[in-house]
Amino acid sequence: MEPAYFLVTSADLDSPVFNISGTEAHHALRVRRVREKEILFVTDGIGQVGEVEVLNLGPGEQLTVKVISKKTKAPQKPIVSVAQALAKGERSDLAIESLTEVGVDEIIPWQANRCIVKWDTKSHKGIEKWKQITRESSKQSRRAFFPKILECVNSKELINIFNNYSKVILLDPDSKILFNDLIEKIDESVLLIIGPEGGVDDSEIELFTSAGAQSATLGETILRTSTAGGIAAAILLSKTRWIK
Repeated sequence: MEPAYFLVTSADLDSPVFNISGTEAHHALRVRRVREKEILFVTDGIGQVGEVEVLNLGPGEQLTVKVISKKTKAPQKPIVSVAQALAKGERSDLAIESLTEVGVDEIIPWQANRCIVKWDTKSHKGIEKWKQITRESSKQSRRAFFPKILECVNSKELINIFNNYSKVILLDPDSKILFNDLIEKIDESVLLIIGPEGGVDDSEIELFTSAGAQSATLGETILRTSTAGGIAAAILLSKTRWIK
């Protein structure tokens, strides 16, 4: 089994020999404790994966590697995007980790009406944290494509991008429609909307459904916002990309 990836640039992978430095080198040298002639796997996060051999360690926190082989992976369909309501602390981190590990392509921070957390002027800081989480989770789960983190939106802004997707599904535990029944014929793109701990406001449900979203439930139990998105995405992918 391939170990966790290291993140490099596309330009690095275009060179027969290149240096890995910074935080990636620190992790390789201090955490993984790599040695000369060891084989590592690297990615640029946008489709390229390379197998490299360690030639030299140092000077400093740097290692020189030689490209043995590389391949370019193609994006898979359906493209899965998730509008994830903001959550507090570790619950937010867990949500982004699970979405990344499952394999979603795009994550949209959503400032829902009932979100306790308010990013407001802290939006840039929050987005950077989510990007950092996706980078680390993507490397650990050996993803060739890292998920994109888009700008934070409120509910009215969210409906403006509905037309970018072939289907929009709002997870609502009170819906009469089963999630499984809505995902049978998804083959292009889908947006999953995951509400906050306090649930999606009635006015937001009306706003989203009026704009074309369909509500659906995952089942009888109520899931936390930190787990609902990952579980829904896993169910969707198990019926689409994972069986191809």
